[in-house]
Amino acid sequence: MDAIDSFDKAMLSIFHRGQDELTAQTRPVMVIARDVTILSEDGQVSFPRDAPNYLIFKSTSHVLLGIIGAVTPWPKENDDDARWKKDFEAITQEIDTLLPWIEKLDLPEEEIARQRQMLEAARTFTNAAVQRGTLNRQDVSDAINDMRPVWAANMREAARAELSALHKAVSDARAGVSEKVWDEMYVVHHGGSNVTGINVVELYLERVMPQKVAAGQIMFAENAHGNKAMADFVGYEKMQRLVGAWAFGDPARMEVDLLGYEAGALLDEMIPSSPPE
Repeated sequence: MDAIDSFDKAMLSIFHRGQDELTAQTRPVMVIARDVTILSEDGQVSFPRDAPNYLIFKSTSHVLLGIIGAVTPWPKENDDDARWKKDFEAITQEIDTLLPWIEKLDLPEEEIARQRQMLEAARTFTNAAVQRGTLNRQDVSDAINDMRPVWAANMREAARAELSALHKAVSDARAGVSEKVWDEMYVVHHGGSNVTGINVVELYLERVMPQKVAAGQIMFAENAHGNKAMADFVGYEKMQRLVGAWAFGDPARMEVDLLGYEAGALLDEMIPSSPPE
């Protein structure tokens, strides 16, 4: 087993050196993170995608997350020191601190009124629950449902603000490179694993760069952070495609567990299925 381990490390070391060489050559790359940044052999240029309204609508809506976090896990009954009470008091206090500043936001009056409506509804709920000293699931559900219309409207406006800022930054970045450089460029964006299905940036890129999507030049770096880490992901992904193409004649083969195609039949042999109930 020592010989096997030594051999495995030697092969992977050679493989990773090739991957590192490939990664070093994967320029130009457009990285879509906090800003839109183009990394090339000449360095990097960033184009800001500031969207203050996005931050406003998203942040005020996070009062919903605060409430859900305060009751998770669901508190035990008759617990005088229940964490939810302290958290609800904190939520009430934070809302009281924020409310005077809501009027000063650079938003239309109807948007300001909507933020105030949602925060005041949340404050009424958390304050009343603390005063009663009791809480049930229906109370929480009713409070969330009362806030839902404003929360949903905020999400729409946040998406509008994000897309507008993203489109300007990408357009400015695109205008700064030649047609040849653009054709060679890979585009990588990131996010959490739970948003790979419907992702705002992915939907945008599918609309404005369908050719790059079809060519596999759009990549999603799950949970990667920082321009270098995201750009390096492009090299990793290209290496995986090369392995799939060389070994299996299918560049997408490594998207499936290497043993995945065999596992189903083997599991049938090893662990017979039970009859359906």
